[in-house]
Amino acid sequence: MTKKIVSWLTFIAIFTLSIQSCIHDDIYTSSDPASADYHSKSLWKEDEKYIKNVMKIYSEHHDKIKKFSGTPDWDYAMSMGKYDESFMVVPVIENGKVVNTLACARFDKKVYFRYENSETNNAFFQNIIYGKYTRYKTEANNTKTNTHKGIVCITKTISMWYPDNESNPNAGGYWETNYYTNCYNFLDYSGPGWEDNGGGGYDYGGGGGSGGGNENSNQDITIDQLQNYPCAHSIAQQLPNLNNSIASNMRQIFQNNTKYNITFRAKSGLGTTDGETFATYSTEFDTFNAVINLNDEVLLNATKEYILVTMYHEVLHAFLKYQLYKLGNTEFQAQYPGVTVGYDYASNGTITNTFTFIEGHAQLVPFLTTLQNIVSQYNPNLPNNVITAISRAGITTLTPEQAQLNNNERNTLLGNNLGTKCP
Repeated sequence: MTKKIVSWLTFIAIFTLSIQSCIHDDIYTSSDPASADYHSKSLWKEDEKYIKNVMKIYSEHHDKIKKFSGTPDWDYAMSMGKYDESFMVVPVIENGKVVNTLACARFDKKVYFRYENSETNNAFFQNIIYGKYTRYKTEANNTKTNTHKGIVCITKTISMWYPDNESNPNAGGYWETNYYTNCYNFLDYSGPGWEDNGGGGYDYGGGGGSGGGNENSNQDITIDQLQNYPCAHSIAQQLPNLNNSIASNMRQIFQNNTKYNITFRAKSGLGTTDGETFATYSTEFDTFNAVINLNDEVLLNATKEYILVTMYHEVLHAFLKYQLYKLGNTEFQAQYPGVTVGYDYASNGTITNTFTFIEGHAQLVPFLTTLQNIVSQYNPNLPNNVITAISRAGITTLTPEQAQLNNNERNTLLGNNLGTKCP
């Protein structure tokens, strides 16, 4: 009788352990992203806070984000030397092989996901996770930010030692080097077509819903003093949220950064000057403050397109002053060499017009086309000659025709404007 009881208890114990083992396996083999735990297996220090927050967002929205087969292996997620909750990439695994990588970039308060479809980046993770190397060496992170174009470039390098004989790793062998590379900006993630290659616009910090827009508060881009000019105030609210490189610079440098600030003000008595920008900075405390004064007559009487390009014009001055502060004069001159003369060309290559850059505007040369594109995107129906005139005004000399077109948009009281009159 005693033997039967012991045998029965033993059976129950084994059965119970079997059930617990099955449950344990279910937890760790579940395909539900929400069930995944994070235990970093990276060879580097990672931005674990950002990785965990992105995991949460992915778990809530993976049905929309997931575009390809495979499962993210979060334990090998890497922030690639960035620790400001701005970027990470995770390998996507299927049948024991890295089949893709999913990059997750934060812009302001939104997180965007993008599948990279890069064989080089796949190999980087494949070798780290599955390679039979016995030792490795890494190089310093190579992260460069081209603030002029709002582009961030990341390169991660690792060299691994593969022995000829695994049982004798100290004998002969060879080094193999793998790279992870990625150059990205806001448009790469949020521009047309991102729906086919990832997902974006997910609120960062609280999980929450998604949205294709970039709805951000203009914290540290102060526009309160424009409230008496409703049309201009509304345009100023849009400045950091439009899809262009100048807006991207506003977001990356000034928005939600208590040390670097821009303040917009209306000012009377500026006459023919549309705007002026002043900047103060402290190298001791690493602070930078720009004040943009806008001609109150322009804010009252100009077209929306004219006000928009004027604001961006002054933001460029603030940006260049910031660059001078951060880079120092020598490096600044190297990155932004001044040009004094420009040319317009006919379709056959002949010069049709020569213009000069106004004093203090020589460094704005690379941005002329950007300003024209901004106006064109804002109002595709505005004629090109008008777009050129208002984009160049205050930066270069104008032809008599351009000066007249510019004045028509600057003062809608004349009744000759082709742009959008403020209500």
